[in-house]
Amino acid sequence: MFMKLEGGHKLFFEKTKDFLLDLFFPKFCVGCGCEGEFVCSDCSLFLSEASFICPSCEKSSYLGERHLKCRKRGFPEGLVNLWDYEGVARKGIHQAKYDYYIAEILNDLMDRFFVRLGDNKSRISSFLNFLYQEDTVITFVSAYKVRASVKGFNQSEVIARNLGEKTKKEVVDLLKKTKKNVSQTNLNREERKENVKGVFKVKEGVDTPSRVVLVDDVWTSGATMRECCRVLKKSGVKEVWGFTLARKV
Repeated sequence: MFMKLEGGHKLFFEKTKDFLLDLFFPKFCVGCGCEGEFVCSDCSLFLSEASFICPSCEKSSYLGERHLKCRKRGFPEGLVNLWDYEGVARKGIHQAKYDYYIAEILNDLMDRFFVRLGDNKSRISSFLNFLYQEDTVITFVSAYKVRASVKGFNQSEVIARNLGEKTKKEVVDLLKKTKKNVSQTNLNREERKENVKGVFKVKEGVDTPSRVVLVDDVWTSGATMRECCRVLKKSGVKEVWGFTLARKV
């Protein structure tokens, strides 16, 4: 039987754990390799903020909202991508797939965005207004169970739970990937769209929320997120915003 840790005991345990992890698994910057942080202050200067696009036509949208002329059933109402998928951001997301510190690497990339944003939160005002509505929950693109068990984690879920922790919003596991499709990596846009058709469904027995922030690691063609959004809306979700750490340009 384990004793419940409270107050000072819990703090001591956490500090001891962090000390041992830093001792045996030191942190190195994904950009320059210096020890101490996963994204050092010097390398963070080379992170390029992604311009926001309409999740339907993928043309410029200052606040990330879907254009009025792009209203298509099943498409997200908006989309926020934090970084361009290049340089430090690309290295960090790629390294996180294999690193013991996956959550901290992805969290550092997210933190760097919000620190740089500073007082200019108007850039993501539409997203924040949606996120902080009372009935909004956070969910994530699901991974096929065999692939997830081999890796030990779902990268999109890690990002979603980081976002939930920062914003104090509920994270709900809504989606299920029903079959293993081929990797999207070497497919063109049309092939990607066909590759994800019928792959996802909403889990049985879950309550359908009104509003959902759907999280993934990288936006490439948008095929995966659009398909997940279509499935969510078919189940009764009224509005969806997409959120990714990076967007391929």
